[in-house]
Amino acid sequence: MSTVFSPSKARVTPSPAVKSEPKLRVVYGAPFRPPRMPFVIFVVSLLAAGLVGLLLLNTELQRGTFQVTALNQQADGLRDQQEQLERQVRTLESPQNLADRALRMGMVPNPNPVFLRLSDGKVLGVPEEGKAGTGAAMFGPGTPTKPKPSTPATPKPPANTPKPPANTTKPPANTTKPPVGTTGAQTNTPTGG
Repeated sequence: MSTVFSPSKARVTPSPAVKSEPKLRVVYGAPFRPPRMPFVIFVVSLLAAGLVGLLLLNTELQRGTFQVTALNQQADGLRDQQEQLERQVRTLESPQNLADRALRMGMVPNPNPVFLRLSDGKVLGVPEEGKAGTGAAMFGPGTPTKPKPSTPATPKPPANTPKPPANTTKPPANTTKPPVGTTGAQTNTPTGG
């Protein structure tokens, strides 16, 4: 029996180690939380600034659109004006209009034009001076003539007096043509006189 309860064979259980407990301290009040109000104000102001920026951008885009529309209308008006002026220039530079204006200014057509052959410098035709009144003979009786200076009004004759016969004679129209050269590669240039 001694062997079973011998002190040498007795089991020794180690005693648990003493745990060191953390030092505790007294905390007053609740834990710190950052305030929410500045964050909310920041987010609201950021949204407001974005909306104002979008509004300004939209306003500028609309103003640009109005300017483009106004400039397009102005360009259309100027294009129409240019076409009208081009039509007017074509009308004014037409040969008939030029002849009418020349007759109104007192110019007379030359019934015998003279031509200059550039290849050899030879003058073809005989130059003659134009005579007054030949414009109506060349272009017809409805051709405008030089405006007459205004004269004082003359009283009209009574209705029962016979009218004098109208002068119906016209100067003869000159229908002579300039001589034509015999070579095919001639360049004739009129040199009115």
